Amino acid sequence: MQKIKKSYKKIIAVILIIILILGLYKTAPKNLRIYFIDVMQGDSCLILTSLNTSILIDGGGSETYDVGENILLPYLLSRRITKIDYILCSHFDTDHCGGIKTILENIKVKNLIISKQKENYENFNEIMQIVKKKHINIIIVKANDRVVFDKTAYIDVLYPTKNLAHSDINNNSIVAKFISKNVSILFTGDIEKEAEENILNIYTKKELKADILKVAHHGSKTSSSYEFLKAVSPKIALIGVGENNTFNHPSDITIQNLEKLNVKIYRTDKNGEIEIKVKNKNDIKIKTNINN
Repeated sequence: MQKIKKSYKKIIAVILIIILILGLYKTAPKNLRIYFIDVMQGDSCLILTSLNTSILIDGGGSETYDVGENILLPYLLSRRITKIDYILCSHFDTDHCGGIKTILENIKVKNLIISKQKENYENFNEIMQIVKKKHINIIIVKANDRVVFDKTAYIDVLYPTKNLAHSDINNNSIVAKFISKNVSILFTGDIEKEAEENILNIYTKKELKADILKVAHHGSKTSSSYEFLKAVSPKIALIGVGENNTFNHPSDITIQNLEKLNVKIYRTDKNGEIEIKVKNKNDIKIKTNINN
């Protein structure tokens, strides 16, 4: 009888150890993961922090093809993303926010980050209707605001200013610097040279400098001035662009400006999905997948 009791105690002890190990594994910090998603002619980036906070920045979209239904939603579900903690919508052009509509309708979203709008855009109104129906928290940001995702990551909002300096939707895109312990990423929406000049006048090079740059407006010649790129001084540039697109994005001028600064360029039309895993400052692994 005593032998049986001892055996039970050993079994229980082993079970408790296994439970403890599994619990520690689930709560242990992971690598920061950044997925620049191939949504054709558009932008979308999924970030999973080391504490597994999920952040989606823009969602691609098209007037003629349902990017949300056919690309973005299946992509997220394939990565077992069934909830999103934060969605940041840089602005309400379809190629940045179209896919977000599908995600808001089909996946639990806790927070939507937007900026003040100059006009009542159709996409904006449609998204606000979904947000109201789904009771999603709205965070309206402007320059000098900070949004803390968890104790490992946050964004500093650099633009637009409180009073919206521009009349067009592109130049009023949210420009935000994602900051974690080991890497910084500057997201630029579709800003053009006019907004870049304003930003250069407001911020120091130290405030603009980032390890990774999400290149503005898909590499258009109207953005990515040499002066702006030099101030940001990225090691890596990400360009969301469709294969053989009718806009001739990215422009030769933008590519040349990046090459002058010895920036490593990744673009979704040539590289497909761009996956970046950050273990520490000296251990950043980049993998591309043209099939995604």
